Amino acid sequence: MVLGASASGCATSSASGRHASRIAYGAYLRGLMLERSSKLPEALDAYQEALEHDHQSALLHVRVGAAYLKLGRMDLALQSFKRALALRPDHPDALRWVAMLHASQGELDEAVAAYERLLALAPGDQFIMSTLADLYVLQGNLPKASALYEALIQETGPSSQLHFNLGVLYGRMNRFEEALAELSRAYELAPDSLDVRVALGLTYELSGRFDEAAAHYEAAIELDPLNPRLRHHAARAFLNGKRYAEAAAHYQGILDLSPRDLEAIMGLVRGWLAQYRYDEAERFLAKKLEELDDPPELYLALGLVYREAKQAEEAMRAFERAIARKEDYAQAHFYLAAQLDQLGRRPEARASLRRTLELDPNHPDAMNYLGYLDAEAGENLAEARALIERALELDPENGAYLDSLGWVYFKMGELEEAIRYLERAAGVLDTDPVIFDHLGEAYFMRRDLERARRSWERALTLSPSEAIQRKLERVTATEAVATP
Repeated sequence: MVLGASASGCATSSASGRHASRIAYGAYLRGLMLERSSKLPEALDAYQEALEHDHQSALLHVRVGAAYLKLGRMDLALQSFKRALALRPDHPDALRWVAMLHASQGELDEAVAAYERLLALAPGDQFIMSTLADLYVLQGNLPKASALYEALIQETGPSSQLHFNLGVLYGRMNRFEEALAELSRAYELAPDSLDVRVALGLTYELSGRFDEAAAHYEAAIELDPLNPRLRHHAARAFLNGKRYAEAAAHYQGILDLSPRDLEAIMGLVRGWLAQYRYDEAERFLAKKLEELDDPPELYLALGLVYREAKQAEEAMRAFERAIARKEDYAQAHFYLAAQLDQLGRRPEARASLRRTLELDPNHPDAMNYLGYLDAEAGENLAEARALIERALELDPENGAYLDSLGWVYFKMGELEEAIRYLERAAGVLDTDPVIFDHLGEAYFMRRDLERARRSWERALTLSPSEAIQRKLERVTATEAVATP
């Protein structure tokens, strides 16, 4: 083997060229033997000597990079592999090392680019395809990841793992029917797979088919009866499907094994609240508070029970007790703010919301609530807009936040922006009378009387209100004045 000729070196027909190639080849072989004997510094010296005589050899740069890797010098290894690629852009070993190094260092874009080049060189390589698919997932490029899994299934034939991975990806993209089809194929190939059962349950649940979700969770429980997480899944599906007795049975089963499981306690409470059984929820929480030495989370839950039961003062005291037990409890400060607002104590409500944001700067509900209070009062409108915009960055399709931002713009006199956001809010939350009331105000201010009427009629249908009725009468009066 002539090293230069076979590895993009500078082979010549001259005697000096042949002599240089022999020296390079000899040093290369010596480096290989030293590397295999784990004498890495000596191997590097030999490879560097070979490079002095054949500096255009991509293979030698790859060997230098491999030796640096074994010495833990990732930076120098990467430099060597890049030198190899500069000499021979399609060198597969250099590309593989570069791809793996970038991936190991979390440099996803660079790793993806390298694996894409490898895949172009070896289109059917299953390892490259699956690795690249995983990198696409980490990158958030789910369509490309799913396309690769589809290609893998075509290339290798059906397998439970591949159908499972593809189904999970479809689920993450909200393509639930396709997700269920792939997960069902995975189940056919591996009927005893706990992961597949749980994935089917989650996907049915996300698509609103709670009975099917619960059936898969219960089948998973049969496979792993002592797994409390599976019981939580089943209980949640039953609760969302309004099958309260089955949900309660699962939550109680969890508490029989783990009496301090706060998630199960809260699940039981949510079930009673959904059925307006406030007294049972209150008695249960009082008992648990005594048993468990007053955890603040249960005072928060008790406050929510009182709030739903329209016992405002008791709710406020429960939230205050939660804060007394855990002063930095951001969610308790948030609920206390809401309760103070309901009691007409807005300055204190604002202070509690600001305290919430001190404890949790990324609390979108607190940002929105504080911004909305200022919008209602017509105060601090620039700050209110900034707060609500931050909330929307965290939850871009939240109808309540869109309504708040539209209302801020309305208060600022920017009608077109107000209407744009309020219409988006109405599209997301078409059962909220407040949004349609706000939209009616914006249309009326723009003198779009027909749309104002329709918006207020929709608000009135959703929630009968004398105030909305008076607004409709105002539209009629304005139309009468405008008619010659």
